[in-house]
Amino acid sequence: MRTIPNLDNTVIIQHFIIVPFKINKVFDFFINNNLSKYYSKISKGHKYFKLRTGERLEIGSIIDCEESADNQSIKHEYHVSDIIKNERISYFSKPSYIKIKLPWKVIDSKSNTYVYYDFESSNPDNTNIRLTIGIQFSSIFEKIFSIIFGGIVPWKNHCAEEMEGLKKKIIDTL
Repeated sequence: MRTIPNLDNTVIIQHFIIVPFKINKVFDFFINNNLSKYYSKISKGHKYFKLRTGERLEIGSIIDCEESADNQSIKHEYHVSDIIKNERISYFSKPSYIKIKLPWKVIDSKSNTYVYYDFESSNPDNTNIRLTIGIQFSSIFEKIFSIIFGGIVPWKNHCAEEMEGLKKKIIDTL
């Protein structure tokens, strides 16, 4: 998948929404750093999403982000790697720092995170947005462990909540 090396160690999470606006308007909503403005409002697990410099997303922009799902929290330092107007925005965090709070212990871990927003016109007045997240573990064993013990489930739910919240915020804003 795109720029994710070693897919064997990677879990892919996706969610798809349709918003009733032209693609250029929706794409500009993302580029103009509106995620920073609305991030904490679109999901209960969102802490912050801050562009370090500038007012717009550009290739090379750095974004500091923190979010949580159930007993897990994660800090990202995202680097914007790809912007194709009205088509795609992608960024990655290598590594992302994870805390998993168990009743008897806190586990610190790391993974790489790859994020892709893909945009497509479904008709002149609607835009499809697909969020794809690749969570890349250090090994196949960490990936399997996380899947078997349900560590990915909260992030799948979080992804859906985030995208549905984003859809509502786009509709309310545009």
